[in-house]
Amino acid sequence: MEQAFVDRINAQSAYEFARTGPPEGFPKLPDLPLGRYTDDDMWELEYQHVFGRNWMFVSHASELPGAGDYRTVDVVGRPLVLVRGDDGVVRAFFNACRHRGAPVVRDECGTCRLMVCQYHSWSYDHAGRLVRVPDERDFVGLQPDERALVGVRCEAWGGLLFVNLDADAEPLLSWLGPLVDELDEVAHADLRVVTRLSTTHRCNWKIMAEGFLEVYHAKTIHPTTVAGVLRPAGAAISLVRNGHSRMYTPLSEAVIASGRESHRDLPSIDGLGELFDTTNPAYGIFPNLITPLDKVGFPILQFWPEAVDRTRLERVWLGSADGVEPERHAAWDRRLPAFEVVMEEDTKNLEPIQRSVETAAHGGIPLNYQERRIWHFHATIDRNIAAAAGADAVPEQLRLPDLLAAWVD
Repeated sequence: MEQAFVDRINAQSAYEFARTGPPEGFPKLPDLPLGRYTDDDMWELEYQHVFGRNWMFVSHASELPGAGDYRTVDVVGRPLVLVRGDDGVVRAFFNACRHRGAPVVRDECGTCRLMVCQYHSWSYDHAGRLVRVPDERDFVGLQPDERALVGVRCEAWGGLLFVNLDADAEPLLSWLGPLVDELDEVAHADLRVVTRLSTTHRCNWKIMAEGFLEVYHAKTIHPTTVAGVLRPAGAAISLVRNGHSRMYTPLSEAVIASGRESHRDLPSIDGLGELFDTTNPAYGIFPNLITPLDKVGFPILQFWPEAVDRTRLERVWLGSADGVEPERHAAWDRRLPAFEVVMEEDTKNLEPIQRSVETAAHGGIPLNYQERRIWHFHATIDRNIAAAAGADAVPEQLRLPDLLAAWVD
C-alpha cells in the first residue's frame, strides 16, 4: 500500500472527525422507493442483468491446489464446476454433460483424473474436452471436439477466483480498477480457507447488503461489540467506479493502545501496512461482496439472491497459511463464534425490515451522507440494467437518478 494512499485515508478521516455537516455540494438524495425491495420484475432484472454480467468471487486458489482438484459452486442458479488443469490454470464450466445434462461431478469438492458424467459416463479432461464416449459407434456423426463442456469466464486476482456469466465482460483486473493496487498484498497473500458458513434470511438481497455498507448503525446494533472497537465518526468513505466502494473506519484509541484482541495468538498476514493497525478497512466489490479486512484473517461476506424476499449469506473465512495448516489454530475456535455474535446483531433486523417494506409501513427511505455507499450501490444496479436492457427497463417509479457520479473516484 503506497504512502500517498495512507496519507489520503488519514487526511480524509481527520476531515470526517472535524466536519459539522455534509460537505459543500453534497446533494439531497430522494427517498429510495420501497418497491425496489419487493417488485418481482425488478428482482428478475437484477438477477439477469446484475448477477448475470458482473464478476463474482467463488473460491480461493488454495481450495484447488493440484491438477484435477475441483469444487462445485452455484452462481445464481447456474451449477458450475471449477477445476485446476494440468497446466495449473483454474477453469470454470457448467456442471452439465453435453449428452443429456447430468452433472459431471457430484461432490462439493475432490480430485479427479477425468470428470465423468453421472448418467452415461461421458468423460471430460481438466480442460473440459470430451475424451471418452461409451458405445460411441452408436452415434451418427458425433464430433467430440464440438461437445466440450460449456465454459464460463474464470479469472484470478492473486488467490481470489472470480467467475462472470457474461462472455463479453470487461477483464476482471480492469473492472476492479484501483482496488487491484490498494489490495495487492491481500490478494497475493499466502492464505487458506479456514471455514465456510452459510445462512438464509427472509429479506431482499439489497436489504442485506445495505447493512454492511455503513457504520451509522454501529452504536445502536453493536453496543457491546463493534461500538467499543470503532470510531464511526471518522470513517473515510470513497465511491469507486463499477459500483465498488471502500470504508476505512478508525479504531478506538483504547484498542490501538492495548493491541487488538483479534491479533493475539494468530499469525499476521505478511505485507499489510499501517492502516491495518489503526483502522478497520472494509471494501465493497459490486454486486454482492463485502470484506472487513484484518491482519490475521478476515471473512468474505456474500449476498446471494434466492427469491425477491430470500437471500443466502455466505461467510468465507481466510487466514494466514501459518495459522491454518497443518491443523486449524485453536484461536480460530474463539474468534469465529465471536464474529457470529456480530453477524447475529447485523441480521436480526433483516426480516422485520422486509415486512415493513412489503407493507410500505414507513414510506420511502431517506439516506444521509454516511450512507452514500448505498445510493452508489443502487445507482450502479440501474446502470447495469439500463446497459443491458435499455434505459426504460427499470420501472419509472423505481428508477434512481445518478446523483453521485461526481463523487466517484
